[in-house]
Amino acid sequence: QTDLGAALEAYRNGDDAKALKFLRSCLDQSASAIDGGSATAPCQTALGELYMVGAGVPRNLTKAQELFQAAADLGETDAQYNLGILYASRQLETDADLHRSEALAVLHLYAASTAGHTGALMAMGYRHLHGYGVPQACSTAALNYIDVAKRIASVYSAGMPQAVELIRLNLHHKDRKVISSSELNLFVQIATSGDSTVAAAIGKRYLLGIEGFRQDYSKAKHYLRMAANRQHSGALALLGYMHCLGLGTPPNLDTAYAYFVTAATHNDPLGHNGLGYIYFKGTNAQARNWRLAFKHFNESAVGGSSDGMFNLASMYLTGTGTEQSFQKAVLYYTQALDRGHTPAAYSLAVMHLNGIGTVRDCDIAVNLLKKVCERGEWVSSKLVSAYDFGEKEPDKAALLFLKLAEAGHEVAQMNVAHLFDSGQSTLLSTDAGNAADQEEGGEEAASTADGR
Repeated sequence: QTDLGAALEAYRNGDDAKALKFLRSCLDQSASAIDGGSATAPCQTALGELYMVGAGVPRNLTKAQELFQAAADLGETDAQYNLGILYASRQLETDADLHRSEALAVLHLYAASTAGHTGALMAMGYRHLHGYGVPQACSTAALNYIDVAKRIASVYSAGMPQAVELIRLNLHHKDRKVISSSELNLFVQIATSGDSTVAAAIGKRYLLGIEGFRQDYSKAKHYLRMAANRQHSGALALLGYMHCLGLGTPPNLDTAYAYFVTAATHNDPLGHNGLGYIYFKGTNAQARNWRLAFKHFNESAVGGSSDGMFNLASMYLTGTGTEQSFQKAVLYYTQALDRGHTPAAYSLAVMHLNGIGTVRDCDIAVNLLKKVCERGEWVSSKLVSAYDFGEKEPDKAALLFLKLAEAGHEVAQMNVAHLFDSGQSTLLSTDAGNAADQEEGGEEAASTADGR
C-alpha cells in the first residue's frame, strides 16, 4: 500500500494524525522521485483537504487553496474540482485570494471536465442545464452528462445479459449491518430442513452481498445448489448467471445454458432472459438464433423482468430477430426504467436526444442522463462515506456533500445546507468558533444548493 493509500484509509477511519504523517511522507518521497511533479499532486490534494476540514491540522483555507492550486497546475483534476467548489462556495473575504468567484469556479470546473473528471462533467452539465454561471444550453448540458452516463451504463450492462443486480456487485459497496450468527443459524436450519425458498433467498443474499450478508460466491453457490436440487426456478436461474458471468466460477456458457433451460421450463423470468442471451450470442454447443433470443426476452419481459424488458427493447430498436419498431423499443425501455433499470434510462435519453421513436426533448434526455450519472461509483462512494462520517465528523461529511452538491445532487445539496445552517459544520468558516461565520456558511450552502 502506498503512503497516499494509507493516508486516505487513516482519514476514513478517523486517525487524522496518521493520515497527516503518511501524506508528509508521500510528499517527501514524491519530491525526490524522477516524476516528482505528477506524483506529488495527489498528495498535495489530499493534504489540502486536511487543511480545508481541519483534520490533524488547524483549519486553514488559504493553505488548502495553495495546495490545491499547486496540484491543479500539475494537471490534478481532483484539485481543480476542489478549487471549483472552493471558489463557488466561499463568501467574500478581505483576503483577495479567498473571495467567491463564479468565473474562477467555472474555469477550474471546466479544466477538470475537459480531462474527464466525473464530478466536473456533472457540475458543468448541471450549470448549463440551469444557466448557473454559464449560458443556459440544454445541448451543452447533454454533452457533459452523456460521457459519464455512457461509462456508467456500460458498467451496469457489462457482460450481457443486463443482470443489473448482479453487475452492481462490481460497484462500490459497503455493508451497514452484518447479520448476527444466531439469525444466520436460524435461516440455515430452515434451509437445510428442506425449505428451498429460504435456501434460494440465502444464496441470493450471499451472491449480492445484501441485507447483512457478506458477499461470498462459494456460500452462494452452496445454498443455490441446495435450492436448485429441489427444482427452485429462481435458484436455477441465478446459478446460470454465476456460470454465465464467471462469478466465483470460470465462465461457462454451456453450463449456464443448461441451468437457464431448466429455469425457463418453470417459466422463470430470469431464466428466460438468460436463455435469450445464450441464443443471442451463441456458444460452441448452441448455435446463434436471434428469433429464439427474441422469444425468450419477450417471455422474460412478460414475467416482469426489467432485464428482459431492456433486451426486448434493444431487439426492437435494432430490428434483430423481429421487425424494427422504435415505438415498441421506447415502450419496453420505459417499462424497464419504471423498475429502476439504469441502462434503459441511458437508452431512452439517447432516443429523446435524437428524436428516435419519440419526440425530441432535450430536457427529458438530460434529466435521464443525470439520473444515470448519479447511480455511478463517484456519487455512491461519496454518499456512503458521508453518511458514515455523519454526526461524528460533520466537517468531513460536509466536504463530501459539498462535492456532490456542486455536481447537482439534490439530496447532497439539502444535507450540506442543513449541516451549515444548523452549525454542525463550520467547513467554510475561517474561524470555527465564530458564530457569524457559521451563519454565513449556512447561507452559502443554500446558495450553492440553488447553484447561484
